[in-house]
Amino acid sequence: METKGDRMIDKYYNGVIEQVVSGIGNAEHNSILVRYSNDFSIWDLESVDHYKDQSDMFFTCHEFSYNRIAEAYEPYLGLIRQMFHKYCSGTLEEFMEECDVYKLQRPVFESYFENGFCERTEQILIDEVEYEQERMHSSIVTMLQKLSEICPIVIVLNRFQLASKSTMQLTNRLLQTKNKKIGIVLGVNDVQSIPEFAHEEWDAICESMDDRNMVYHIGNANRKKEPDVMDYYSDYESEDGYRKLNNLVYFLDFDQANHHLSKIERRIKFDNFTISEKRHYQLLLLQIMVSVLQRDIAKALESCEDLEKLQDQEKEGAFYYNFWMATSYMYLGKLEEAMIYVQKARKCGEALGDDFLVFRAELLKAQNQMSGWCNIFFCAQDIEISDKLIERLNTYQYKNHLAHIYIYAYDNKPEIVAKAYRSEAFLIYFSKGVALAKEIGNEQLISIAYRKNIMIASTNGEYEVSLLYSIRTYEAMKDVDSVEGGRIYSGIAYNLCAMGENEKAQSYYNKAIKILCKLRKPEDIAEVHYNMSLNCIMLGQYAKAQEYLTQCMKAIEKLHLNSLRVCNLSKLYGLFALVSILQGNRFNCERYLYSCRQFLNYIFEKEKTENNLATVHDYAKADDDMFLYTFSKALLARYDGDNEEALKLYEQADIYLKRAEGNQFFSYALFRRSRMECFKDAGKEILYEQEEFILKQYEETHRIMFHEYAEDMKDLLPPVDDDCEELSTREIEELLKQESVERAYKSKKEQLDFISIWQKLIDVNGISAKEMLDMVMKTFLNHFDVDRAVYIRYNERVPQVLYNDTEKEMTPEIMKIMEKSMRKNTSGFVISKISSNYTEHQDITSIFGDDDVCSMVAIPFFNNAKIENIFITYVLMKDNWHSSVNRYMLDEDDLNFYQLLFREVRYALNRLDAYDKIYEMNTKLYMSAVTDQLTGIYNREGFYRKLDALLKEIAGGKRAPELGLMFIDLDNFKHYNDTYGHDVGDFVLVKMADIFTEVCGKDGFVCRYGGDEFLIFLYTDDKDIFKEKAERIYQIIEEADGFSAEISEKLGQTFSIDKQHQISCSIGIAAGDHICTENDMTEMIKKADDLLYSIKTTTKGTYRI
Repeated sequence: METKGDRMIDKYYNGVIEQVVSGIGNAEHNSILVRYSNDFSIWDLESVDHYKDQSDMFFTCHEFSYNRIAEAYEPYLGLIRQMFHKYCSGTLEEFMEECDVYKLQRPVFESYFENGFCERTEQILIDEVEYEQERMHSSIVTMLQKLSEICPIVIVLNRFQLASKSTMQLTNRLLQTKNKKIGIVLGVNDVQSIPEFAHEEWDAICESMDDRNMVYHIGNANRKKEPDVMDYYSDYESEDGYRKLNNLVYFLDFDQANHHLSKIERRIKFDNFTISEKRHYQLLLLQIMVSVLQRDIAKALESCEDLEKLQDQEKEGAFYYNFWMATSYMYLGKLEEAMIYVQKARKCGEALGDDFLVFRAELLKAQNQMSGWCNIFFCAQDIEISDKLIERLNTYQYKNHLAHIYIYAYDNKPEIVAKAYRSEAFLIYFSKGVALAKEIGNEQLISIAYRKNIMIASTNGEYEVSLLYSIRTYEAMKDVDSVEGGRIYSGIAYNLCAMGENEKAQSYYNKAIKILCKLRKPEDIAEVHYNMSLNCIMLGQYAKAQEYLTQCMKAIEKLHLNSLRVCNLSKLYGLFALVSILQGNRFNCERYLYSCRQFLNYIFEKEKTENNLATVHDYAKADDDMFLYTFSKALLARYDGDNEEALKLYEQADIYLKRAEGNQFFSYALFRRSRMECFKDAGKEILYEQEEFILKQYEETHRIMFHEYAEDMKDLLPPVDDDCEELSTREIEELLKQESVERAYKSKKEQLDFISIWQKLIDVNGISAKEMLDMVMKTFLNHFDVDRAVYIRYNERVPQVLYNDTEKEMTPEIMKIMEKSMRKNTSGFVISKISSNYTEHQDITSIFGDDDVCSMVAIPFFNNAKIENIFITYVLMKDNWHSSVNRYMLDEDDLNFYQLLFREVRYALNRLDAYDKIYEMNTKLYMSAVTDQLTGIYNREGFYRKLDALLKEIAGGKRAPELGLMFIDLDNFKHYNDTYGHDVGDFVLVKMADIFTEVCGKDGFVCRYGGDEFLIFLYTDDKDIFKEKAERIYQIIEEADGFSAEISEKLGQTFSIDKQHQISCSIGIAAGDHICTENDMTEMIKKADDLLYSIKTTTKGTYRI
């Protein structure tokens, strides 16, 4: 029944539509946002019926459904299709050409217009997702604008909160576009929540409409409200539902597609939702594609495991399983594993006699050799590509992939790139690739192609070529205030710096920082800071250089990075060492040299065992790093007065310098002058003169030549204010802090999402412990950025290796070393090459190879001081750190989360042993709530639960009401904690808890009441027993001698402490013969606490009853 409120909403809504219709041809931003409470439908509105058949405009109304999947760009694509057929006489191809639709996306539109089901000729690349999404938005907006020129358009979208993300993005774009011939009405139910992944777009729409005062609140509809969260969509099981999901993927609305695909998968796994295996197979293929393109490789691998079980549903099933496994590992940077699956995929294609599938496997192999074209820093050398693959790329119209191959695989030799200054025609394959990129309209690839030449030229000292390509890239840019624009400004500055134009370079660096700071890109800012540090070194501003390097390191640490694109950690530490010794800071120089060596050791070992897959190494090779390392060591030797050692180091550094001369422009002259001084001090005049000649020749042939080049190109340089001021450190650190918080939030959210998967995974029965661990570890290693793991379980103190993929045999001797280390580190530990405590755990890292382990987490689990499980996982050192998925140094957050996960695994293993699922799960939940994690005794919650149980026993006559307790506070504990650290403090807490547990025995129970306070609760009120136990506690403490021996072993050095500072305790004792209620318990605890307080303020280290 219609209410008065409904009639008022009808009236207001009609008025809004009429206002927008009347604004056609008059208002540039003709749009209104209508907000109401509860559900409301527009189909009975008078204005809808009135305008739907108007001939002078195209009036369309659309209402989104609560229980059906919202389509990609719904209803805009349908509107375009309808208007095109109604008003356009030309072909669709001609219309798309006129609207500048990206050629790679045209098959998507063609298939959609033809039969509503999207297909695509050439697969999208992971590094082009954002670019393609932007091109897609732009194309659809242009189509609508072109059509509105033929006939004005009014669009009414009701229940807009249910629209897909792509629809919201496009709507927001239309709202920002000035067009008098498009009018939009958005109706929104304020009670309905917006999905989290669409919040940014929704907020932008609201802000835009608010700014123009075009938000109308029209009241409460007084109609039944739909649920906030719809868990069921009626078309999930239908062919039409699959079509919509497929189209979401091919129209690049990955967030919306993932929202539905994940919901379906959860329902299948957790809610017994049933769909056909064939449909499940099809949905998994979509899920894998979405996960890969969203860089969620862990999710892709998880879905691949599910796909493996269903691969028989299609004849190509085995091929696609292997293909996507290979693709996932490639983007993880695990090239060897990827190549194994590539070969399997190829064999599947050959077995099917399918040339196209064989071609895709061959193409993926080539792509894998270049690490997925994720980074131009992989272009270290040319890659051999077969003529047959080139032929097939042309046959199957894979023009974008062919362009990538021409650009990445060829013309990577410095001597070839150097010729480009005279004519680009010398770069035969490069020119072919750029021509293809221009043919398909891939502007991003053209920019990358130029940047590749920039990188190769600058790295090899051809700065004039690098600067020329930087200028060309800038000229080709449509948006110079973009991230790419900021990078180009930084690149121009870098080349100017290398050419000796240091002051000019600083202005371009500042401009780059301003652009990148506005765009909130702290990683890119850190790269600019790295380059700025080189400029400062050239200018002799070593303290300023150190400031910039410190900013780089802060970014790496706070954002959990392993490196920057332009600089790995060994080089960064080498630069720190160099500027430290140049400032006379010997201590810091030595410290940074040690850190630098930590990374370089691995590189030395890799050079001894090169394999054929290592064709694409990090472009910043060891020669750069080794030059900085040996040069800094030479300066350190000179600082110490050891000229003989310094001369040897200078000779070594000179070898590395000649190999990496292009990268060392900032320190070349500094090195030569420093070596000259060393020769002079050593009385080696001839060598001094030779070195002086080399330096003069360098300055004449390089500096003068480059200055001329810079002069020739100064009029071509992009405009920049010479007085462009540098942003403050505070501003940049604030941005870094915000980004760090956002990433931490995202990480926590991902962890929470993962917990439900993990709990389902370990909630199994009827399989062996090893089978469960194999299954669990597979998921763990796929989901987290770690490479290797070992899991050891103790059964009656006998270790059993349940999982080990470390390639190191777990011998009894090795497991004894592990156990000893874990007993020293009862809370576990986390280390990385950049952490200060890395060397403290060499007893463990040496097992797996000190040079191979980059970062490690080790966690023991104890039960009543007995070790039950040991879990160790680590990240390996890499040939390069530039995979598409960033692999980071493990930290405390990882340690804590892994503890949570594997505590659950521990409980699950115990449950499997007992074959009593319900009992074990209840025990697990109870113990996690009532047990102190550190000591294994009751916590405060456990204590009060135990008291509650005791009171029930007393009330039921099962126990006498004679009870008592000892309230204990540790003395001198703060001294241990403050002086020797929290690890020792934790150790002392565990040892004291063990003493109290031993003394208590079966006469009661022990509780850690908080901090360094403990309670011993006894089932008696006999004061003599309490005295006896108190005396026994003090006797054991006296014999322990402050735990000197144990702590000495833990610290690895002799430990002693005077008597007055040794650990002890004060004890307040209270008891009663009629403790029957909660109030009685509270009074007894308070009495003991009061007695304890009186001791602490007088004669601590004693007890009082």
